[in-house]
Amino acid sequence: MIEQKLAIWALGFAIGVMTVIAGDKLLDKNTPIPDGESTRAEELISIYKRGAKDALSTNPVNFELEQACLEIWANKQPHAQ
Repeated sequence: MIEQKLAIWALGFAIGVMTVIAGDKLLDKNTPIPDGESTRAEELISIYKRGAKDALSTNPVNFELEQACLEIWANKQPHAQ
């Protein structure tokens, strides 16, 4: 009888702990990104866009660059059945 009550109490305790952990994880996903990380992401995006623009404008044969990029992109796409 005591073992059964102890097992039920332990099970309830474990479920309670898991519920608290799951709730914490759910709330953690909704927290805003710190300013340092969002600034870094914006900086990386602007660097990428500037590099893509510079690559197209400095290359005298833009069409060949576009075709090479298209071929690389097309080869990485999953094949349709």
